[in-house]
Amino acid sequence: MSEKDREIRARLLTIFRTEAEEHLQAITANLLALERDLPFEQGRALLEATFRETHTLKGAARSVGLQEVEALCQSLEAVLSSLVHDRLVLTPQIVQHLQAGIDGVAHLLAGSEVRVDVAGLGDRLAHVAAGAAAPMGSVDRVARLQDRASADPSSEPMAPPPPEPAPGLPPRETVRLSTDRLDALLLQAEDLLIPRLAWEQRTLEIKALVKGLGECRARLNATRLSPALEDAFRELELQGQDLLAQALRDQRGTAATVDALLDAVRELRMLPAASILGPFPRMVHDLAAEFGKEIDWSVRGADLEVDRKILETVKEPLIHLVRNAVDHGIEPPEVRRQADKSARGRITLSVALLEDGQVGFCVEDDGRGIHAEEVRQAAVRARLVAGDAATTLTDEDAMSLLFRSGLTTSPIITDVSGHGLGLAIVKERTESQGGQVRLVTRPGLGTAVHLRVPARIAAFHGLLVRAADQPFLLPLDAVERVIRMTPEQIEHADGREMIRWDGRALSIGRLADTLGLPVPAQHPSGDGATKLPGVVIRSGSEQAAFLVDEILGTREVLLKEFTPPVIRLRNVAGAGLLGTGQVVLILRPADLLATLREGAPTPVPSARAEAARSQRAILVVDDSVTTRTMERNLLEAAGFRVRVAVDGIDAWTALRTEDFALVVSDVDMPRMDGFDLTARIRADRKFVDLPVILVTALESRADKERGVEVGANAYIVKSSFEQSNLLEIIRRLI
Repeated sequence: MSEKDREIRARLLTIFRTEAEEHLQAITANLLALERDLPFEQGRALLEATFRETHTLKGAARSVGLQEVEALCQSLEAVLSSLVHDRLVLTPQIVQHLQAGIDGVAHLLAGSEVRVDVAGLGDRLAHVAAGAAAPMGSVDRVARLQDRASADPSSEPMAPPPPEPAPGLPPRETVRLSTDRLDALLLQAEDLLIPRLAWEQRTLEIKALVKGLGECRARLNATRLSPALEDAFRELELQGQDLLAQALRDQRGTAATVDALLDAVRELRMLPAASILGPFPRMVHDLAAEFGKEIDWSVRGADLEVDRKILETVKEPLIHLVRNAVDHGIEPPEVRRQADKSARGRITLSVALLEDGQVGFCVEDDGRGIHAEEVRQAAVRARLVAGDAATTLTDEDAMSLLFRSGLTTSPIITDVSGHGLGLAIVKERTESQGGQVRLVTRPGLGTAVHLRVPARIAAFHGLLVRAADQPFLLPLDAVERVIRMTPEQIEHADGREMIRWDGRALSIGRLADTLGLPVPAQHPSGDGATKLPGVVIRSGSEQAAFLVDEILGTREVLLKEFTPPVIRLRNVAGAGLLGTGQVVLILRPADLLATLREGAPTPVPSARAEAARSQRAILVVDDSVTTRTMERNLLEAAGFRVRVAVDGIDAWTALRTEDFALVVSDVDMPRMDGFDLTARIRADRKFVDLPVILVTALESRADKERGVEVGANAYIVKSSFEQSNLLEIIRRLI
């Protein structure tokens, strides 16, 4: 084991020890309470809580490789499971056996000199779990809690004794600190950036003052100053130089102290990537079972440490990517065999340290890959591009559309996929932390999605520019180059402005126009000889140039993200505080490029237009009056006009006599079920494009596949039904 691995294990063991102490205290308190004559419901609740605590402790022990602790917890869990599921009746003797096992765990963790017979304890607990007699002698209790007065029901529960730690385990001198307090500490430390930046600004001002004194003396010398006045100027200049030297020393000292403090606090926030990956194996297992697939899951580099905030940010994108890999990527076993592949698919999550303090996350599968033609067709269905324009898209351009909200290659919307939001969320969340997303796919062989994010939160460095007489900051890592050009260098193609840069055409726009800012009346527009300043920025694989009024140079600022009620502003990522005390907006490159690509923002529809849209008629089909009433009330409250039908025959009659924008149908109904109704709708040329949503209690994989076969647009399982989810799907489909 390398030195780094030993350090990581020591840190994990320290964290585990603190967590384990809390679990042991809770379990001991519960067991002491269970020895009393409690009401049935209270006793059942305590048993279930004890079972959960033991299960969590077992999993934590497994994660740090403490096999004896894991084995003992497994035996305890078996007894508690039998009690919870009424296979055993709780007796004082069983409580004593459980407490003996907990005492054994406590002594294993504490490194007590008392010998713990793990195998013996496990055997006795196994007998108890099986309902067999397991007599307990005085030596069976590893260590009894002293002075526990069973006759005094008000006595406080005692935690296991804290002997000295075992050799090889890290020291126990630790402090448990809530993440909220740690975040507050970091914010206070970051506030020290304000005086540090102010020192830098004052130093620049003193430097300019000293330079001005020197220039003034030189000019006055030409007028032959009197010796006394010349000496006075020279003395002022020398004093200014001394003041500048002192200011520089103070500024450097302050900067070093503040930076060291920030680094120390940020180091406290570093956690192994494994800390967010615990639920992933079970998620893959459950999804694979749901979709009838066989999948091997693996993780590489989980011990790499990343800032907690970064980990929290990438957790949801990683969940979306893994779910996509299971649902869209890995093929069913029979399909894989036909393609000469192993029946078992493979999904791998890799974490790696990259250059420039970046960390990379990659979710890779060996599934079917993504075909560019499928993406083109999906883009047309989602109305992201016109049909004729889609045929001219290159494969690279088509793949870039996968990250646009609303695009999905799934033929049906389910509770897992098909909403067209997953990859859009991945892109937005990653870029919100200054990261990048890249997708690589090979049809028939698999897909890999790479996320590149900072390993830790650092001070923000940006390029300060001026547009429409206002200052703005562009993230420095998104700035490709500062350029200058004449108006004659700007070309026009397909109604857009372009320039030639690095041998290819590059879209260009005015930053003020992109942000929707009014240009002042006296704003300089430039002539044929005047070169206009601009900035080439990049987000992912996309690039564009923006004209600005002035380039003011690089700045380090204190970044402040938006908080409720301001959560997300288009084109704006946050605010920065300059050393002068001025607040400037930090722009979001991905939004700027999207705004330039899409043209002017779509106007907000008028109230009349919105009312006309929402009054489209929806047909609700269900044989349950309760479900019909619930869905009707929900849709009418959302502004839709609703007609109800009691089964498929009734619905088909309504479709032949009225116009509807969408059908919401149950599946299991008399006379004609939802599958047959959907198939009949798709068979009629008049209704071939009519959206159909199936809302049903049938949640098996075969039922969902049947929904795809008959042509449903969405399949919602009633057990996971959410009203907001239904409304969101309806709005997307119509």
